[in-house]
Amino acid sequence: MNATPDDAASITPEAAAHSLREIRASQAGIVRARPWFPTWYPVGVGVYATGLQFFMEPGTSGPLAVTGITLLTVALAGLIVALARTNRQVPHRSLVRPAVVGAFVVWLLVGVAVCMVLAVTLSSAEVAYGRTYAGVAMTAYLAVTGPAVGHAITRRMAAKIEGR
Repeated sequence: MNATPDDAASITPEAAAHSLREIRASQAGIVRARPWFPTWYPVGVGVYATGLQFFMEPGTSGPLAVTGITLLTVALAGLIVALARTNRQVPHRSLVRPAVVGAFVVWLLVGVAVCMVLAVTLSSAEVAYGRTYAGVAMTAYLAVTGPAVGHAITRRMAAKIEGR
């Protein structure tokens, strides 16, 4: 049996456009359902950096520093494994535009700058564990602002899918 144009289902351009809009809306909804990055990961990296500062403070015994840094490194490796295993939804590279990556990098650099400025300021004032306090401030910044940044980036990706 040969298929002829009379046998084929016909769809109007308007119906096709409507179906495409529905598909894109569904895709955007799926992208919006989960932020581009989980906040716990950069917060975990912040805790790692803060822990390094703590264990590298003057006066910390060698064995304690080695043990602490080793445990922190194992915990960081665990975070990396958890991120790789749980982050199943990876947006298509066409959605990860330079502006998206730029926004993420700027957010991280602001956190690092806050940490560095506080570390230098507190160390200059000879505050004990000043660098550690700076690391805590950076980690708090990442924890407080991370969800908003992740959702903003995700909204931008979803808008691209919808053609906005």
